[in-house]
Amino acid sequence: MSGLKIRSELSIWILSIIVLLLGITLRLILPLRGFNYDIESWKIAADIMAQGGNVYGQTGRYNYGPIWFYILHGLDQYFGSGFGELIAFRWKVAIFLTCVDIAIYIFLLRLYGLVVATLFFLNPISIIITGYHSQLDSLAVLFALLGAWVIQRWYGQKGFWVGLFILGLSLSTKHILFFFPLWLAIKQTTWKDRVLAVAIPYTIFLLLFLPFWRGGSEGILNNVFLYRSYNNAPFWHVFTPELFYTLIPPVIPFFLTLLFLGFCWRRKPVLESVNLYLIAVVVFSSAVANQYLVIPTPAIATQWNWAYGAYTAFSTLFLMVDWAGLHLGILHRALSWQGQNGYFIAIPLLFLGLVVQSFHGNLLNRFIMRLKSKLKLRQ
Repeated sequence: MSGLKIRSELSIWILSIIVLLLGITLRLILPLRGFNYDIESWKIAADIMAQGGNVYGQTGRYNYGPIWFYILHGLDQYFGSGFGELIAFRWKVAIFLTCVDIAIYIFLLRLYGLVVATLFFLNPISIIITGYHSQLDSLAVLFALLGAWVIQRWYGQKGFWVGLFILGLSLSTKHILFFFPLWLAIKQTTWKDRVLAVAIPYTIFLLLFLPFWRGGSEGILNNVFLYRSYNNAPFWHVFTPELFYTLIPPVIPFFLTLLFLGFCWRRKPVLESVNLYLIAVVVFSSAVANQYLVIPTPAIATQWNWAYGAYTAFSTLFLMVDWAGLHLGILHRALSWQGQNGYFIAIPLLFLGLVVQSFHGNLLNRFIMRLKSKLKLRQ
């Protein structure tokens, strides 16, 4: 038996290494396709840092917390390229974000197993956004997963504080989890913990802007706090009457829906709540852009179903034809489509996956409860 166990573990290690090598290769091939608007924006931020400037005061093309431009500065200055060398910088960003994806892969591998980790790491959405688009969403998601794991794993107050600190780092990288501290507060049983759940992440987020407030306050307010991306609200346009989203800004039902779901899922474990949040924040968002499609990829890998598979397949096709994606001319001609209205199909598919996941989970839980009750009766 011990020999079989050793061979089984060896097989898993070999397969996991094959998955890693394949995923890394695919990600690092895509920079050969070129780059888009965001890489130019990252280089502008890195150049400002190299000159000792204030990113928030000197460009309107940076909409995130300070952690990311410190990373960009480090990549630009300390790993082989200098001021103005865009191509080398572009490769280094792709390599760094690939390392972030590897960290998420290892995290999922340890907690959920090889199948779940593979569903994330070989997901074409993740490969395209990391390798070509080079957006930072995966870094914020990594911090979110780690923070939730620490809170769930360390039951004491120390773990709670450390986890909240890591969630604050996620917010300060990219504020994907802007609503999640409220979800955590709803879960708590004492007012002290509710206050801490909200205060610590938001305080870290705000404090990191202080060194840049002087000379950058207008940029922080307009380009970070009030930034609205593409206000396309695909879920609300598909599932509500036109009069609804004409009279009510979609950001209002977006916030109200997240608050409602926080109450509905308040009894879920923290890590499962983060996974649900990563899906819900994209489904119900008032603004969706290409890079947002990658946010739920670790979460859907843990609860894979046919609708999540359809979401992945369609979103991959969309990213291959879209002008801000790989814009492959051969597919444009074959499909007579350049990605128009792609979000209005991708987001309903993701929503359908969430419905299937919730329905299947409820059925499974009921079955388990009934089975337990029957076993008790027999005893």
